[in-house]
Amino acid sequence: MENRNKHYALGLTCFFLAIGAFTASHHEMWRDEIQAWLLARDSTSVFHLFANLKYEGHPGLWHLCLMPLSRITDSPIIMQMFHLLITGATVYLFVRYAPFNRFQKLLFCFGYFVLYEYAIVARNYALGLLLITLFCVLFRERYKRFIWIGCLLFLLAHTSVHALIVTIAIGGALCCEYGFGSRFSQPLNQEMETIADKRPIWIGFALIGIGMLTAVLQLNPPSDTGFAVAWNFNYDAKRVNNIVKLIFRAYLPVTRPVFGFWGSNLLTTYPIFQTIQIPLCYFFLLFSVLLFLKRPTVLLIYLAGTFGLLTFFYIKYQGSIRHHGFLFLTFLMCCWIYRDSSTTNFSKTEQNDTGSVVNRVLNVGGTVILTLLLSCHAIGGVIATRMEHRHIFSYGKLTAEYIKSQGMQNHLMVGESDFAASTVVGYLQKPQIYYPRGSRYGSFVRWDKARTHNVSAQRVIEEARKLNRAHSQPVLIILNRAMGTKLIEQHNLSFLIKFAGSVIRNEGFHLYLMPNH
Repeated sequence: MENRNKHYALGLTCFFLAIGAFTASHHEMWRDEIQAWLLARDSTSVFHLFANLKYEGHPGLWHLCLMPLSRITDSPIIMQMFHLLITGATVYLFVRYAPFNRFQKLLFCFGYFVLYEYAIVARNYALGLLLITLFCVLFRERYKRFIWIGCLLFLLAHTSVHALIVTIAIGGALCCEYGFGSRFSQPLNQEMETIADKRPIWIGFALIGIGMLTAVLQLNPPSDTGFAVAWNFNYDAKRVNNIVKLIFRAYLPVTRPVFGFWGSNLLTTYPIFQTIQIPLCYFFLLFSVLLFLKRPTVLLIYLAGTFGLLTFFYIKYQGSIRHHGFLFLTFLMCCWIYRDSSTTNFSKTEQNDTGSVVNRVLNVGGTVILTLLLSCHAIGGVIATRMEHRHIFSYGKLTAEYIKSQGMQNHLMVGESDFAASTVVGYLQKPQIYYPRGSRYGSFVRWDKARTHNVSAQRVIEEARKLNRAHSQPVLIILNRAMGTKLIEQHNLSFLIKFAGSVIRNEGFHLYLMPNH
């Protein structure tokens, strides 16, 4: 049986990697993917990297992983390959060790988040998924390998702010479980008493605490930050409902088969789902609480993780589908560790027939609901990969290829908007270009208050003219919008080409050449 599981895991992982590699080869990376690459590439040391990261709003583990890769090659393609391997490792571990049936494992591997969002779009979230999976694998013997648990949660806290919230939930629940073991269950208390040397457990908790603390310190923004600076502590019923709806989007990410597929949801286009969307979210919450009720550690993780994420989405930054996915990952993680978690002493007492029937109904219902959810994820994953093949995600790659084909890669360049033009910079493997929004040279975007907004085409031309006169060289202007004909003629610019119609709507590009005067 063990060999059969191993072979099934290997076969499914190879199949997943084949599909993922084919899809990734058709994926044009966008600015958020390239931003991490440029930060790692252009930071001269680890200390320099963390100085550059202070405006990012995420800890730096992903960027640290990219640093050695950026020393091998300037091409960001290597990041895509590395990212896909991370998700491939997650798939293998899940299929090999998760306590679900083979059909559920198959659905998971080709679900929206695993097949597309955390495999094809190369971001820091795939590392979080891998570390959560490793935590689940080790959970059964957690107190025998608690230093490893501490190491995993230390790293998990440094993958993203959302993973940090999940880490806090796990760490808090484990602390309660260890501190009140006898109240959680007698067998758990007896197991702890058999561990003569408690030092590994204290070391593990210390690692978890240090991981959370250092991650929070990294996330503390500087005074001149210019991105997502607002906090919302006021009660707004409409905003509460919008945040609750994120559970629906995370649990049922059925992508629409349309051009603007990314972040869309097919179910919300039907009136019946629009009507039951919020009640269904509360049903998921209530059913999960009932399902995990006899496992206090699991229940604490689920409640703290879910409401911690929802609170963050409410008071700070609502985010996108890639962020909302951690709501479902929290639920799935709890379903995994459910069997390896201790029951309460109360639940071990003799129960009547009615209680036994309720337990059986909850367990069967949990299996059915999980299978239905994973089926929706698989539908969303298949649709998303299909749309990825059909449509251009970002024109940054093709724009860079055009510039290279015309022999203009060494020209002076001005890019506006900076966040869009940075994608071209990454694919050009160019050290830097000039960004009018901050009136400075750069590659990655620095999200500080020095950046101005809504820079006009006239201002872009004026900045380009200064560079033209200072260096006596032609200047290539990269805009993610069209420039007026009157301005083109007035300043003797040459319109070269436009790339329009990408999934990321503001990552289409118009190229203009300012000749040398």
